[in-house]
Amino acid sequence: MAKTAGKAAVRCSAIDMAGLAAMEAHGKRLDKSSQARVIRDDSPLVYGSLDLRPAYDRHMKGIKQNAGAKKPVLHFVVRFPPELLAGDKIGHFDGDKEARQAMMLKQAIKFVNDTHGGRAVFAARLDRDEAGETIADVFASPVYEKRTKRTPADKPGVWWASATRFGKELAEHHAEEMQRRHPEAKPGKLTGPRMIGIALQSEFADWFKRINGVALAPKVEKGDSTPDRLEKEAHDRIMRRADIQARWDARRSRRLDAQAERIEVRRSDVQADLEAVAIDLDAERAELVQVRQDLERREN
Repeated sequence: MAKTAGKAAVRCSAIDMAGLAAMEAHGKRLDKSSQARVIRDDSPLVYGSLDLRPAYDRHMKGIKQNAGAKKPVLHFVVRFPPELLAGDKIGHFDGDKEARQAMMLKQAIKFVNDTHGGRAVFAARLDRDEAGETIADVFASPVYEKRTKRTPADKPGVWWASATRFGKELAEHHAEEMQRRHPEAKPGKLTGPRMIGIALQSEFADWFKRINGVALAPKVEKGDSTPDRLEKEAHDRIMRRADIQARWDARRSRRLDAQAERIEVRRSDVQADLEAVAIDLDAERAELVQVRQDLERREN
């Protein structure tokens, strides 16, 4: 068995209904950015539905929510190691490419549910038409049962949604790591968005090893004091190159479309010419037949 499964990453951002609509258009390949990324015709693996707003509404039926919640949806991007698509069995990843990608989507959903109350995910997908084929997009609105002293022991509580509750709990669970990595931070400041992101990454590494029996490769090797900023700069460079490549591909696609259109026009012109020639030939044949018939009548 492999010593490590490779490097992985988890990112989470809170979005509002406009953001959810944008994510829906992106998943359906209705926006320019998603269209520019397409390099093959493989359809995505989908959990729930690509219709994100109806899926969210169904998920929230009967769930209470703070009226001031402006960004009630969490969008998780779970990037699995590309090594998981190789031929070797790694944890639960086995079989052909599609089976392994299906396992990625299943595990991404399970991870979010396991760390966010058990009833969080309402939709997810794994795109297979882009260059990156090991990235799962997971959409969640975590819910929890609120019980008070007045709630009878034999009665259920009230279900509420919260986009922040479970992230803060994760940060608190990894508070020792946060304090070790950021000794300058005050203990009460360890549940901010950055800390939650760090905790989420650490939790995924622990969870993946527990579920699959193999560790993820660490982001920074032992003895490497390179700050996190360099990783962001490297990521930005990659994204800039990807954006340049996407624009180049889009221009190339437009040129090919224009060329194809010109070819189609020429083909139509040639087809029209051929049809005209065929009509002339038919007329000449008819004239020859008439001449032959006239000659036969004269001979008789």
